[in-house]
Amino acid sequence: MKIVKQFLFIASIAISGFSQAQTPTPLPACDPQIKETIARRLNAITAFSYQEQLRIQQQIYDTYFYCAADGASVPTTDPIYTAASQCGAKISFLGSTYFEELSCCGYDPQRRQFACPIRIKQAFGFGGSPLPGSREHVLHCIRNVVNQWVPVSFDSVHLSNSAFAPSWQFGTVSDVNTFLHLVQPMNGVVRQARTILSWGLLPTGCQYQPIWGNSIDYQIRLDQ
Repeated sequence: MKIVKQFLFIASIAISGFSQAQTPTPLPACDPQIKETIARRLNAITAFSYQEQLRIQQQIYDTYFYCAADGASVPTTDPIYTAASQCGAKISFLGSTYFEELSCCGYDPQRRQFACPIRIKQAFGFGGSPLPGSREHVLHCIRNVVNQWVPVSFDSVHLSNSAFAPSWQFGTVSDVNTFLHLVQPMNGVVRQARTILSWGLLPTGCQYQPIWGNSIDYQIRLDQ
């Protein structure tokens, strides 16, 4: 009887461990179809003026910002925090990262370029394939001498829904083209950098809080 009880106890632990390992990723606050709808809407306004696009995007942002609530429930033990830490970065804002996330960026001082991998975690929620799809936007900022974040570089990468299983690493490489004095001279000085990943909607400033995506803070060095 004692052996049977021990067997049942061990079996119950094994089953419990199996069920924990099989726990599915929590569903996002917003149905993936919301992203699909937004992707179509954004594609429909590409011929509009830049200012009109920003106005419409602000309306979309105000309507769907509640979708970013996913980030509030992500524990600091989540792999994104570990990945950022291993990259020497910290998460400065976490929106919904059910579909995509960014945990690391690097800077090439000779070419004045930022390079960032973007992890795509789902095969859906990005718009029809191959077109119109949608874009992952990445904004880079540097802190100036009066402790203000200023935008210095921007890029985006196109993607769409896929029949293949994720995850994938997309990437952006973007040149510094404003506030050039912050990356010169190349004398080894350290600068504080911030990178913001925002799916679909253009990040409008260095304090921007993306609905889908996140931001990281880290150091760069202006070396020869």
